[in-house]
Amino acid sequence: MKTITVQVPATSANCGPGFDCLGLALQLYNVFTFELNEEATSYSYTFKGFGADILAHEDTSRNLIGRAMYELFYAVGEKPKFGHIISDSNIPPSRGLGSSSTAIVGGLLLANALVEKPLSKKELLTLAHRMEGHPDNVAPAILGNLCCALGNDREVVNTVITVPEELSFAVVVPEVLVSTEYARTALPYTIDFKEAVANIGYVSLLISSMVTRDLTNLQWALQDNLHVPYRKKLIPCCDEVFSAAIDKGAYGATISGSGSTLIAYCHHEVALDVAEAMGDVFSSQDIKHTAYVLKSDVIGAKVISRTL
Repeated sequence: MKTITVQVPATSANCGPGFDCLGLALQLYNVFTFELNEEATSYSYTFKGFGADILAHEDTSRNLIGRAMYELFYAVGEKPKFGHIISDSNIPPSRGLGSSSTAIVGGLLLANALVEKPLSKKELLTLAHRMEGHPDNVAPAILGNLCCALGNDREVVNTVITVPEELSFAVVVPEVLVSTEYARTALPYTIDFKEAVANIGYVSLLISSMVTRDLTNLQWALQDNLHVPYRKKLIPCCDEVFSAAIDKGAYGATISGSGSTLIAYCHHEVALDVAEAMGDVFSSQDIKHTAYVLKSDVIGAKVISRTL
C-alpha cells in the first residue's frame, strides 16, 4: 500500500504582544497518514487522540486535512489523489495550540509529497495563509522556531528566529474551550494610542531579546495591550496562574493563541516547577487540566515516512 506520514508541531500564536504576526513552534505533534486508493473519489478518515469523538461526527467534506490536500492539487494544476487519512491528534483542539493549523499544514504536506513538482516551503506558507487567514500559526508550523510573518493572499513575508536552547515553555491546558472566533468577539474595536505605542515597544523588545539571548527582558517583553487584557476574562484563574508562574521563576507568562492554554517562558531548570505551580491553581478550583514542559521545535512540519 502506498502511504505517506507527516508530523506537524503545535504552535503558540501571538507570543504576548505579537498579535496575529508572531508564532512559536513547540515539540508537541499531530501526525497524519495518507493511504492512497486509486479507485477512491473522496477522502475517508480515521481519527485518534484528542477530539477524535468530535471529529468523527463532523461533516468530512469540510475536514481541513482533505481540503488542504485538494487546495494544493488545484494550486499545482494536478488531478487530486484520494484515499484514506488517519489523523492522530496529540494536540488538544480549540485550546490555542494551533490544532487547526496542523490540519491545514499536514494536508498540504501530504499532497505536496504526491505531486510531480512539489512546492517550496515559502509557497506552502502562502497557500496555508490563504486557508487560515493569518500566518502566525501556520508559519511556525511549517518552518519551526519563532516566526514573524505577515502577508496577503498572494505572498507572505516572514523571518525565523532561533529560540535560545536554555528557554523552555511551561504549558497548561485547562478543559475550557475558547474558539478563535469567540475570542475575537472579546476584542475592542479601538485602542488607546499610548497603549498601541507600548505594544510596539513590547514586541520589539521580545524579538531583540530572543536574538541577543537576554531572556531576563521577557518579564517586560511578554506584556500586551491588544488581546490579553480582554481574553483573560474568558479563562478562569488566568491572573492567578500568571502570578504562580512568576513566583516559581518564570520570565513571564501569557495566553497561547486565543486560549484557553496558558504558557510561561522559563529557564529550563525551573520549567517543571513552573508548570506544576500553574496546574495547582486550576486544581484548587477543580478545573481539570493537562500540563506540559516543552521545548521549541526547530524544524517544523516534515514527512516522517513514505512508501510510494
